[in-house]
Amino acid sequence: MRIVLVYKEDYPWDVRVEKLALALTEQGHSVTIVSRNLEQRPIRETDGKLKLLRLPRFGQFPLCIRKLLNFPLWFNPIWIFRISQAARHERADLIIVRDLPLVRSSLILKRILGTKVALDMAEVYPEMYASSAQSSDNSFAQRLLKNPKVAQRYETSVLPKVDHTLVMIEESRDRLLRNGISQDRVTIVSNTPPIDKFGGSVHQHTGTNLHLAYVGFLTELRGLDLLVKAVAEYIERGNPADSIKVDIVGKGASKPKLQRLVKELGVRSSVTIHGWLSQEKVTQLMTAANVGALTYRVCGHWNHTIPNKIFDYMLAGLPVLATEVIPIQRIITQEDCGLVCRDLDTADIAEKLEQLRKPELRNVLGRNGHEAVKRTWNWEKDKTQLANAMRSINSNNN
Repeated sequence: MRIVLVYKEDYPWDVRVEKLALALTEQGHSVTIVSRNLEQRPIRETDGKLKLLRLPRFGQFPLCIRKLLNFPLWFNPIWIFRISQAARHERADLIIVRDLPLVRSSLILKRILGTKVALDMAEVYPEMYASSAQSSDNSFAQRLLKNPKVAQRYETSVLPKVDHTLVMIEESRDRLLRNGISQDRVTIVSNTPPIDKFGGSVHQHTGTNLHLAYVGFLTELRGLDLLVKAVAEYIERGNPADSIKVDIVGKGASKPKLQRLVKELGVRSSVTIHGWLSQEKVTQLMTAANVGALTYRVCGHWNHTIPNKIFDYMLAGLPVLATEVIPIQRIITQEDCGLVCRDLDTADIAEKLEQLRKPELRNVLGRNGHEAVKRTWNWEKDKTQLANAMRSINSNNN
């Protein structure tokens, strides 16, 4: 098939978009990615077998105007024109839209051009907006644009018109089935890594010192403050401050709060809040780590998606330390590859950190996780699921 893949952020780079696009080209499809262009990159570009078509460059305007012109509202004529341009030029058989906001734009083109439309539901937007509203002090504009009730109505109106939906995890699929979407129009294509991502190396655990590294956005929902507080409690329980090291890398609204918390709790020798680091430095930190932390706050958002970090931790042979987020807890319990802590309970997180000081336990949990990824949670299997979904779409003439 000739496929247009719509991504509402700048490309490159996104791990999942790249994996989907490359897998589709491997399976014989032609893929054109349509993306935002805040970074003022060339409008047309070729990246290997992938064709890129970005929104126009509005360099003559200030950044605030460029953001407005690039904003992924379904009725934004710039997005509609660019997706239409790509679909007409490539004579597209299918438009795959990453996430909810631009689905209706593509459905307009489905009516005009007869092009099929699929949704890659990496995030469940009504749940994400509801969870964010509970944990963040959003501005009036954010509350207006990210209203969970509006998102729910929008989702309910477009999903029955979409030819197929890709979801991340069983919990997301089951939510759609409960809402009346036919099972043969939903496929799980999870956020898993290729088996050879780390060259087959598995962390060998020795010694009683712990090293945790987090790389990503710093937001309230990610529970990094819980991890910092747990480190303070871990030290208060009599464990040496130099027996644990936590590197937190990234940017986001929670960064100033985390920096203040580290200072207030007196754990600066154990916890470092970095900004963005070079990929080389990030790789060094991740290679040195011996525990993977996912102390997310339990909420509807996390209960309907899955972070790629859990599978990266497992593949690298790191035990996973997590809270009771439903899909994460299910995988850890099923594969016996980590420890699950009570939600919001920093004392329980500290206790689990103490348990993980035992290298024998880390080795067992790490090995279990590594074998589970090789057996089940890998991109090779998910590529097969993706191919099955494409065959289903191609054979459906409705």
